[in-house]
Amino acid sequence: MGDDFGFFDDDDENRAVGTQKLRGTRSAHSSGYSVRTIRASASRSKLLGRFAACTGVLAIAVGAASAAHELAPNIIDPGGVVPGRYIALSAAVLVALTVVLVIAARKALPRRASHHGVAAAGIITLVLSVLLLILGISVGVLFPQGLIQPRLRDEAPITSNGQMEAGIEQAAGTCESGWNGLDAGGYPGITTIEMCADTRVAFVSFDTETSAAMSKALLKTRVADLLAQYADDERTQGDWRLLSGAQWVAFGDAAQMEALQQLWGGSLEPAVVSAAATE
Repeated sequence: MGDDFGFFDDDDENRAVGTQKLRGTRSAHSSGYSVRTIRASASRSKLLGRFAACTGVLAIAVGAASAAHELAPNIIDPGGVVPGRYIALSAAVLVALTVVLVIAARKALPRRASHHGVAAAGIITLVLSVLLLILGISVGVLFPQGLIQPRLRDEAPITSNGQMEAGIEQAAGTCESGWNGLDAGGYPGITTIEMCADTRVAFVSFDTETSAAMSKALLKTRVADLLAQYADDERTQGDWRLLSGAQWVAFGDAAQMEALQQLWGGSLEPAVVSAAATE
């Protein structure tokens, strides 16, 4: 009986050893499969991370172009060939694509794998491109004309009223009745207001460029209001223009101001903007 029981004991031991071998084989196969899976996932994650870095670099380039366009539109695109919103939209699309690729790269790794450093280049370029895009959009909304303007030619003899009058007469004709000076004491920053009734031209000079920048908008509004107030008078009929430099503004009809611009330089604009032009 003891031998019989011993026989069965040996069989149980052999069966247990076989089971352990089978489990070991399965464990080895499972371990090999897991390693291959992790390696494949890591390779896919690296590839997606590289794509994210590439799209991030493109987003930075387009975002920088958008910011530059909004900061200095009259320098970069003086003819307005490419609207700034199209550049910003392209940058936004690239930013969105970079976000998707960064997320996909991090999701491609198994849960237990470390995500530290995954798509790091894509994340860095993503942050930079978003900052540039925000800068461009903010400047475009707050400063439609941009913050950096091209330096205009300005050769007006602002230090001498006599030379200013002579230059305007060269462009608009001789002031036979003489120039009339108006009192500028009630207008801070304005040093001279001169007008000629014969040629219907006038000019205003300012003491500093800062004063000019602050007072030009008010002056333009005042001129437009006066023309509108006397619109029925035939003497106010015509295409009136304002020509402005760093510290001066001249007023007259289009032909006179265009001739004066050829002489002095400056920026020319209509004295009255029509409703159709503002729509």
